[in-house]
Amino acid sequence: MGRIAKGLGWIAFAVLATLGIFLAEAHWEIRRIAPLLADRGALDAKLDAPGGPIRLHVINTATQPGGDGGPSIGHPSFRIEWPDGRVFLIDVGMDPAGAEEFGRTLELLIDAEPIQPHGSLAEQLGADAQNVAGVAFTHLHIDHTQGFAELCRSVGRGIDVFETTWQARRGNYTTASGREAVDASGCARKRELADGPVYTVPGFPGLVAVAAGGHTPGSTVYFVRVGDTTWALAGDISNFHDALIENRPKPKLYSLLVTPEATTRLEALRRWLAAIHALPGYEVVVSHDVDAIAASGPPAWSGRD
Repeated sequence: MGRIAKGLGWIAFAVLATLGIFLAEAHWEIRRIAPLLADRGALDAKLDAPGGPIRLHVINTATQPGGDGGPSIGHPSFRIEWPDGRVFLIDVGMDPAGAEEFGRTLELLIDAEPIQPHGSLAEQLGADAQNVAGVAFTHLHIDHTQGFAELCRSVGRGIDVFETTWQARRGNYTTASGREAVDASGCARKRELADGPVYTVPGFPGLVAVAAGGHTPGSTVYFVRVGDTTWALAGDISNFHDALIENRPKPKLYSLLVTPEATTRLEALRRWLAAIHALPGYEVVVSHDVDAIAASGPPAWSGRD
């Protein structure tokens, strides 16, 4: 009996040591990533392009109410449309099965309520999926990429997937499954953006990317100009809009153990995005803050716009 207990103790120690190594490596990596950020002049110089997009919509694939009346967490995709009918998607959310699996994790981690799937991105797009000409991701966590395989099946052809150098070449164990969801789809035509720090997206005027880091090695903020409004799609730099504007960090244990983050870099990113949000004509959108998006963000996609 003593030998069994001792053996189990060594197994537990080995597991914890392995997890510690993964965590330490991820923290070391993320803290080394601090791409140059852009001011309004640099953004405007590349956003002011003829033939820019005419519409931006949000398509929410699932909503998970917070526990004890806390804020809800959404899992959206952002649909951008150009005058010729081409569509570009930032993030793709999850299909119902993926959402339910992910939701169970949040129930355990933050005592959230059961998740409420709204249908996959492909299902909600319907025939409009045939207009998808490009896709990009604010980062490669599975809740932002899992719906890509079904989108590929719906489109039935290759889709250009754009990435900054940081996203294309850097990652950690938290992004491995999200990257695999894209790569295993069989339809992703990877295109690495190469003219930063404000990266233009070839063929899509009025859409640019800025490498961010902080949350994951490849975290990226996308800016899209529609008419007189420039939307900054900030991904998970913050989980809630008010926290970003008020420069409130995520819970310490989350940034330390759940998703290894560079907290100093995240503070710099919150300050940068809050300053951008204060500029006339600029609006910052935080991916998971479904209530803030509904209140002041892009309109929801109905399929008939």
